[in-house]
Amino acid sequence: MFIAGIDGGGTRTRLEIRDMENNLVRREVFGPFNLNAIGEAAFHALLQEVFAACGDMRQCSRICFGAAGISNPLVKQIIEEELAASGFAGKWYLCGDQEIALRGAMDTPGVVVIAGTGSICFGKNAEGKTSRSGGYGHLIDDGGSGYALGRDVLNTAVRAIDGRGNSWGILNGVYAQINGCLPSDIVSFVYSLSTEKADIARLAPVALRQAELGDWEAWRILERGASDLYEMVKAVQQRLGLKGCRIALLGGLLAEENVYREAVAQKLTYLGTVVPPNHDALWGAAQLAWEL
Repeated sequence: MFIAGIDGGGTRTRLEIRDMENNLVRREVFGPFNLNAIGEAAFHALLQEVFAACGDMRQCSRICFGAAGISNPLVKQIIEEELAASGFAGKWYLCGDQEIALRGAMDTPGVVVIAGTGSICFGKNAEGKTSRSGGYGHLIDDGGSGYALGRDVLNTAVRAIDGRGNSWGILNGVYAQINGCLPSDIVSFVYSLSTEKADIARLAPVALRQAELGDWEAWRILERGASDLYEMVKAVQQRLGLKGCRIALLGGLLAEENVYREAVAQKLTYLGTVVPPNHDALWGAAQLAWEL
């Protein structure tokens, strides 16, 4: 018998197998989990591949899936179909990726704030009540995310072109990133049908590099992002009565030491104690499976 945790990401799916004494057996990596991006047929095939890697699913006692995009009812439906086809007869749980991130980061109560391509904040109090803020997507939300910083980098670049700003370092950084040298190259990049939100998010490091060089317009971008994350954490804390709680920073922009992480951590010290995560989100998925 065994238990399994799955961290379903937009670019990869990670699996952790544990024995019935909650000891790690192995980890494996597969393709993207995002149903909206890969389609139904590929999602069926991915689950079949993951379950085959698990072994005899009749021996799987509990399994937890943590992923983004679970509001799509097809995700649950297809998982149910493939679990049944595999012979699985145990307990299973489907939750958002923010929930497995929090479980991996700490024993609750506490809050995680995640800033990668997108952003979200999630918390849980001692009574088990949970709350989130943010995470509504790049078109209307995702403040403090890589996409938001990248968008502001592009705005700062075109303002420099017009003389409405003077951050030539950011403008040159954008040109270097998109392999361009003219204002029309920026317009073509932004509005091309092939440009995705992740491509915009990849411009965020331009602001980080320029801020390290003392560019005040780059600092303004980072401060705006840090303020957005601050407001997200504050909202969750107020809703859950978690004033002064532990706050873990996660996601591609915050996982490692950099000037943006420093700005975010400094601002969040007014709300609680910023702590490193105890474990990663995949550990959290496996642990939630164990606790079912």
